[in-house]
Amino acid sequence: MLANPEISQSPESTGLHSLQAALQQSERRFSDLFEELPLACHDVDPDGVILRVNQAECALFGFTAAQMLGHYIWEFMVPEDREKTRLGLRRRALGEAPLVPLEREYVRPDGTTVILEIHQKLIRDQAGRPAGLRTFLLDITERKRTAEALLKQTEKLARSNAELEQFAYVASHDLQEPLRKILAFGDRLNRKYREALGEEGRDYLTRMSSAAARMQALIQDLLTLSRVASHTHPFAAVNLADVVRTVVSDLESRIEQFGASVEVGSLPVILGDRMQMHQLLQNLIGNGLKFHKPGEKPVVKVHSELVNHPLGPAEICIVVEDNGIGFDEKYLDRIFQVFQRLHGRNEYEGTGIGLAICRKIVERHGGSLTAKSTPGMGAKFIATLPSRPISGENS
Repeated sequence: MLANPEISQSPESTGLHSLQAALQQSERRFSDLFEELPLACHDVDPDGVILRVNQAECALFGFTAAQMLGHYIWEFMVPEDREKTRLGLRRRALGEAPLVPLEREYVRPDGTTVILEIHQKLIRDQAGRPAGLRTFLLDITERKRTAEALLKQTEKLARSNAELEQFAYVASHDLQEPLRKILAFGDRLNRKYREALGEEGRDYLTRMSSAAARMQALIQDLLTLSRVASHTHPFAAVNLADVVRTVVSDLESRIEQFGASVEVGSLPVILGDRMQMHQLLQNLIGNGLKFHKPGEKPVVKVHSELVNHPLGPAEICIVVEDNGIGFDEKYLDRIFQVFQRLHGRNEYEGTGIGLAICRKIVERHGGSLTAKSTPGMGAKFIATLPSRPISGENS
């Protein structure tokens, strides 16, 4: 009887072959996934030697896999990053140091560089011991360079602003003295030689003195504007109700002159610069008195509103509202610009800088200033400030 040519296999042998086949299939799947992963990735041993690198990394670096395998990973970095990588990689690969995201700069064959954010995971052997690192790399070159360019531009702008503020401060001081002399000697001429000057001469003198006074007010407002950022005090608790009482007292003569009234509602204690808050409220209340309707008594109302935001911190709105002539909201941006006026100098006094000072003060406090108005229906100015804890300080 001939023996059966088929070799019988035991259940144990069949199971082993199935396990090996499944393992080989799993390895192929992993290898395919590693190679086709759109994210740059490589494996290194504890000494930093590259064991595996995928297509995405080769494309990012500009090297072939053959040019990278077997080399130390730091050979592809800029010189200043090589030593710190060599010293730290082995400790991380052996599980002796935490795996935290880090940044390294690599050099391509053409000399260009790429900045990468690195994320690592431990590779373990069959016994579970650390045996290397699997590294995933994110290209952050544009983000970093944009941030660096933005920082340089910000620093340049800060220097430019500081220079402009210094120029405005110095120029204002230098211009003050000759103006004082013009006003002083004009006053002497008026007192001693008024009759000798004649009607035409007195008219010329009045115009000269008036122009010099306007120039002096303009310089003083420019000086105030330049000091909003440079001459500041640390933020502290400011009781706005007390500030408004002081402002109303300072404006008492104007209030009486116009037969005006200032109605003060509830006002909070905020974290800010008291001197600047006084300047802000004096300018806004003063505007409400100045731009009144002919023949109608000005009424200025000051109050606050707390605005809660479901997805962010609360804000405080300081509202100054008047019953004056108002303005067309198409000029909203214009009224906050330096030297911009909606009315002739002969109609309403002023330098056209007051609201620019107000906006700069509010922005220095981290807020925003806007207005709502209709011609002939009064104006409402709204300073929105962040609601800060009173115990803190800022500058």
